[in-house]
Amino acid sequence: MQFRKTVSLIAAAIALTACSSPTSVESTPHGYVEGATEAAEPQLQLAALSADGTLTLIDLLDEKHKNIGTVDVATDVSTNGRYVFAANDAGVTIADSGVWTVDHEDHFHYYRAEPRIVGTVTGRGPVEVSSGTLATTVSFAGETIVLDSERLGTGELVERSRVESDGLAAPLGETVVVARDGELIAHDLAGVATGASHACTEPSGTITTRVGIVFGCATGAVLYTDHFELIAYPRATASADRALDFDNRAGRPTVAAIAPGGYWLLDTREREWARYNSPELVQVAAVDDRKGHVVALAADGRLLVFDAAGEQIATTASLGATGQLTVDATRAYVNTPGTIYEIDYADGARVAREFTIDASFVVETGR
Repeated sequence: MQFRKTVSLIAAAIALTACSSPTSVESTPHGYVEGATEAAEPQLQLAALSADGTLTLIDLLDEKHKNIGTVDVATDVSTNGRYVFAANDAGVTIADSGVWTVDHEDHFHYYRAEPRIVGTVTGRGPVEVSSGTLATTVSFAGETIVLDSERLGTGELVERSRVESDGLAAPLGETVVVARDGELIAHDLAGVATGASHACTEPSGTITTRVGIVFGCATGAVLYTDHFELIAYPRATASADRALDFDNRAGRPTVAAIAPGGYWLLDTREREWARYNSPELVQVAAVDDRKGHVVALAADGRLLVFDAAGEQIATTASLGATGQLTVDATRAYVNTPGTIYEIDYADGARVAREFTIDASFVVETGR
């Protein structure tokens, strides 16, 4: 499943003050939801899901914990920066973390509202979730359910359409792209095919970047913006070496994927692949900052940090990590039995904080 700062935060806060302060002419800022309050900085939280389904929010500003309810036991958890999608083979439960950022490229809006469990979308088999501004797709084997993202913000599960698919889809604006029968096919939000399509055999993995939607295919990555483009693998790339899943700092153009004995970086802005050798990895994420940091979780439980040239520049001791890795502009988070570690990957992989909580999954919201 799919589903993230000192100078940049200062700049964002200045822009926010200019465009949406209480004295601004913009009385209802972009992204506002009834009952929400606007803040001057990101309201970052960790959403920790325990083995018994208890969902706890940890405020990264004051470190307070808040239990917002229970969900069915999950086998996978993802986020779009606001909603937490807890999935198992019977469906996906959606929780609103109550914190989110609206990105307008030249400025940001930061919001806080009351968190809540929104509801459950039922289905059979593995679940893939992808979320955009207007639509959220929940894909099961054979079918993709298109939900209204704006109505999710008011606590409602409103279905806009259902589209036949092979269990992989992603929305972008007013378009939903689904994988079906060896093709990627574009549809409008009502589920009607628009006529745009592209070949994609053996689809696996999708992610939304600042540039567009990425789908992993046998011959490379297919990027959808307002049209389809193939970003082919370098020549002589073996089938066993392909990227099957992608992760990055939310919204950035470069994504990372595990490869045997290393990892891939895909720059969707430049339409380029790069492959680097590394120890055996179980997760990898592209930070895509000025120094090109890549953060990974090694099979032996260490958190590794690589630079833009693929050189390993820092590592922790083994954390015994068995959970999820998530990265933002300054920190990485990884959960182990009983502890979530916050790691400053740009400062020699220094462990900055530890949160004592038993979490099977952890994702960061408010980004």
